[in-house]
Amino acid sequence: MEMRVDQCIRSRTGKSVRLLAAFAAMTFGGALIGVASTGAAASTTVTLQYWNTYNQADKEFSTMAHVIIPEFEKLNPGIKVVPLYVPYGDLLAKFIAASAAGDPPDVLRSDIAWVAQLAQEGLAVNVGQLKAFAAIKAEALPGPLATTEVDGKYWAFPCDTNTQALYWNKALFAAAGLTGPPTTIDQLVSDAATLTVASKQQYGLGVDGTDIWNMAPYIWSMGGSFTNANYTMASGYMDSSATITAVTTLVNLLKAGDIGSDFQGGASAVSGETGFPKNEYAMYIDGPWAVPTYTEESFSDYGIAPFPSGVAGSISTVGGEDNLVAADGHHIADAEKFAEFLDSPFAQLQMASQGDMSAMKVDAAKEVAATPYYKVFTQQLLTARIRANSPGYSQLDSDWSTEMGQILAGDVTVTQGLQTAAQEADSALAGS
Repeated sequence: MEMRVDQCIRSRTGKSVRLLAAFAAMTFGGALIGVASTGAAASTTVTLQYWNTYNQADKEFSTMAHVIIPEFEKLNPGIKVVPLYVPYGDLLAKFIAASAAGDPPDVLRSDIAWVAQLAQEGLAVNVGQLKAFAAIKAEALPGPLATTEVDGKYWAFPCDTNTQALYWNKALFAAAGLTGPPTTIDQLVSDAATLTVASKQQYGLGVDGTDIWNMAPYIWSMGGSFTNANYTMASGYMDSSATITAVTTLVNLLKAGDIGSDFQGGASAVSGETGFPKNEYAMYIDGPWAVPTYTEESFSDYGIAPFPSGVAGSISTVGGEDNLVAADGHHIADAEKFAEFLDSPFAQLQMASQGDMSAMKVDAAKEVAATPYYKVFTQQLLTARIRANSPGYSQLDSDWSTEMGQILAGDVTVTQGLQTAAQEADSALAGS
């Protein structure tokens, strides 16, 4: 059950980090996967806990654990960092619960969509007041920096940025007589139908869920929206005629059998990243992290293109993570040092090689030169939008996804579902 800080009494008498690590291992039953330091630590050694969702299917987590953290520890004798993997779906609730108990990790790699909520609930340090943050603020890209700001204050260090672009299977396109990826939404719809081969369980398009992250490129590019510009109102936006048209387009593709099982989800659903190299999806949208995964799988017969344009243009979603220093952490000064190091060129470029685009301006040219496929994502970021930077975003996203599930199941019409979602989103944005 997700707990809010204002619903519990938080202990300020923190237990040792060793006890926290043991507690975490027992409580989460293996859901947390850590890389601990070996050998006996000196009595003066400070141990920091770093909770994250770095992918273990490729080298993302191991690069952090075995390359970046050892370099930080070498430069900062007396500080040890234990990285702990937490599944994305569990991370927010576990961090809130651990904070309520007075034992949060020192640093949290937070989804950018959570920062406003965690700041409002008093779980994040106002890092804008920390000495190290001034240089970070000056060097950060505007988009990633904006995700750390709430009410004029900064609550996290920008960690990485990304967006989604269109992945297309070259072999399936050639077999269907298509010479290249679609450049417009209309072409996307037409190509999805052409590329669908029911007898082979081959779908023209994969849409990896009903959440805003996966649906926003379609909604925004077709002129729809979720809220007003300052994230205070959803009615009139989430249920606008343009949003209804965009959702109807996807619903019709699903009804026609041109979208795969990933859209509705469920136990038997196949994600786009899993089904794409197996020829189950001819197209889907994903971020730069998919490339290292496909390299590991020796799959290369695909292209990456900008998201197709609709009436509003080609608009994708700004993604990424921010490194948040826990307000109830036991070693805030040392946690600041670690968060600052994670924005260094060494750390940023090491993680850029694993699909995590740098949040810092100074690294842009080097990462594109070292990783040419970033060029498409760099271009896409020029028109990408951030999701509602509001403490109510998580609830808004949940309400949207729930109503979309009802729409896809045929339980309500598109208009009915979006009107309900908008009303619920208004309450979420108002904090009720």
